[in-house]
Amino acid sequence: MSGDVCIDLAKYRLEKARRAFISATENIGASDFETANNRAYYSVFNSIRAVLALDSVDFKTHSRTIGYFNQHYIKEGIFDSDFSRIIQRISLSRNKSDYEDFYVATRQEAETNIDGSRNFLEAVEQYIAQRVETEQKHEGYDKPAGINESDNEEDLEY
Repeated sequence: MSGDVCIDLAKYRLEKARRAFISATENIGASDFETANNRAYYSVFNSIRAVLALDSVDFKTHSRTIGYFNQHYIKEGIFDSDFSRIIQRISLSRNKSDYEDFYVATRQEAETNIDGSRNFLEAVEQYIAQRVETEQKHEGYDKPAGINESDNEEDLEY
């Protein structure tokens, strides 16, 4: 994938993350805490996918996407390790909110998730802006070839 296509895809995914964040804040305002948790999660998830787009990396599953991000961006120190805890917490809340029949999400839980997704989104926006600026200054910059998912690859877990 060319550099311009990767950048365009990253920007598109970042916009999806922003819309999910806005939706999360609207849902908490309507006291729909389960949906707020879901939308906060998707803000984080689409932010992660925006970062991975710059490397031409994508996966079909959430766990592999998050695992790759944790391994290559958090463990490498590109993003603070606190973001790993945000991802874990928000994923757990989303799974409970979406799939447990009698789970009752609280306002405090949803507010915590929205705060985490805001911090995550802001950090990703800053990272992408800096990386795009750097790459545009160095027009001949070779991007990683990317990773294509195959059935034989081992899943990365967080």
